[in-house]
Amino acid sequence: MNILRLFHRSLLILLLIFTILPTLSHAQEVGEHVIKRGVVDDDLYLAGGQVDLYATVNGDVVVAGGQLHLEGDISADVIAAGGSVALRGSVGDDARLAGGEIRVAARVGDDLVAAGGRIHLSPVASIAGRAWLSGGEIRIDGQVADELRVSGGRVVITGTVSGNVELRANEIIIEETAVISGNLLYKSSHEASIADGARIDGEVRHTPIELDMKPVVASVIFAGLVLLFSIILTAVILYLLFPDYCLRVSQTLHDQPWQSLAIGLAVFAGVPLLVVILFSTAVGVWLALILLVIYLLMLLVGYFAGALYVGNAGLIMLRKTEVSKVLRAIALAVAIFSLAVINLVPLLGSLINWLVLLAGLGALSRQLYLGYRV
Repeated sequence: MNILRLFHRSLLILLLIFTILPTLSHAQEVGEHVIKRGVVDDDLYLAGGQVDLYATVNGDVVVAGGQLHLEGDISADVIAAGGSVALRGSVGDDARLAGGEIRVAARVGDDLVAAGGRIHLSPVASIAGRAWLSGGEIRIDGQVADELRVSGGRVVITGTVSGNVELRANEIIIEETAVISGNLLYKSSHEASIADGARIDGEVRHTPIELDMKPVVASVIFAGLVLLFSIILTAVILYLLFPDYCLRVSQTLHDQPWQSLAIGLAVFAGVPLLVVILFSTAVGVWLALILLVIYLLMLLVGYFAGALYVGNAGLIMLRKTEVSKVLRAIALAVAIFSLAVINLVPLLGSLINWLVLLAGLGALSRQLYLGYRV
């Protein structure tokens, strides 16, 4: 009981924090291949397997997907997470990027924060503020007006940095075209390779380090936060696109919690067994693959449905009688965040998250069945 009370209080606190965030946009698009052109006088939210943005956006841009190509004039912030992220054009404020491969060829009005497997700032890239980068292989050919902080496996600098440079990497290469107006402070197990023609106006200081697991742990934590953000973003976008259907699923869970839990357990255990049986037949392979994809999507959406139920419970605790779509979306985001925090509690956290997943999956399955009958 004390743990549940602590969870409820934490949920209330998080709800209060999130209500001071900017309201979510009315401009959203989701699809397999999303293409956006023209002028958008609002914040813009996009998600898809491939997203191509060629628009002028007078507001923030938030994008999630597989392949992201962002080109145009964006007046405020850009937040993007995907398998590959290409940023061109101009960004009025900060850019925060996460992906397997990140290519920046844009003018960023303030700071750049990026984490990925490979990060490349092209020669035309211009960062008006600071650049904080973390990745496996990082190459900086562009310009950074303020400080540069990099943590990676291999770092190559050929461009211009007007502030201090702090590096932590296994291999560091400063090419002859590089210009660093401030200090070069780096931590590495090897001496940096600094070309004779490279210009470094400040101090050059090398701090030898032994390889340890701290960067690995930090990378795992950061990757977990990026994953959590991506899950929250996807859930909020799905709710904003299909609010009525999501609420029907949540209401099903509210009206029939035990039946939803039982159905969810049956679907969770039964579908993989059916997939295995279909794989064993010559004619059922493609059907098994399709069913497997649908099953994985249902697990994801089912968890979102369970989290929406938790968020609605939090709103009821706050005695919110008239709830807007935006406030409910914020409650959903807070619920997923709270469940992630609860999941850190050994055994109990995992149990709560499993119950949310199974109950949400069951409610979704029942709603899909009722829709099929209609």
